Amino acid sequence: MFLTSENAENINDTVFLLLNAPAHASTAMLSFGNACASWLIFTYPLALLIYWFSFNRNHQQVALSALLTSLIALSINVIIGDFFPHPRPFMVPIGHTFISHVSDSSFPSDHMTLACAVTFSLFFSQRLILGAVLLILSGFIAWGRIYMGVHFPGDMLGSVLVALGCAFAVNKAEPLLIPLFDKLSDLNAYVFGYLKLTRAKH
Repeated sequence: MFLTSENAENINDTVFLLLNAPAHASTAMLSFGNACASWLIFTYPLALLIYWFSFNRNHQQVALSALLTSLIALSINVIIGDFFPHPRPFMVPIGHTFISHVSDSSFPSDHMTLACAVTFSLFFSQRLILGAVLLILSGFIAWGRIYMGVHFPGDMLGSVLVALGCAFAVNKAEPLLIPLFDKLSDLNAYVFGYLKLTRAKH
């Protein structure tokens, strides 16, 4: 039996209703869901900033690869959203929604795409421990976005595929990007070296 688009939507709706918060969810669960849906995402740029400002060339290269992967993946999301728009749960409507969101296309999820782009990029760069931690957090983000009613499970699957494809492509192109990465690292070292020298003189 072939999986038709109608069957896929039915599965998407069914899984969504299983994970979505009930109408009278507890305050504690809604607070936790909101934290996962809205705040965990800031862990990913923070991790890249820490890597970048370590002033370790290898760490900076990892951060730049992850940043490039994220930018490409999010750009692809925009294209997909424009050409293949998909309504959010509250636009159908289905389930319950507990955080406000604009009525734009839900597929793929930008939150999940960013999280997975950074995560997969770290895996391809052999940063396995940090990658594993961020992968677990990605799962909480996916659950939170569905639980709070702004995304379908299929949106998360789409994000994983987009991010994985982009991380793989950037990893394969990395030898060509190393000269650019080196120049950016040199510029960063020069700028902050100059600032440190200026502050020392004062």
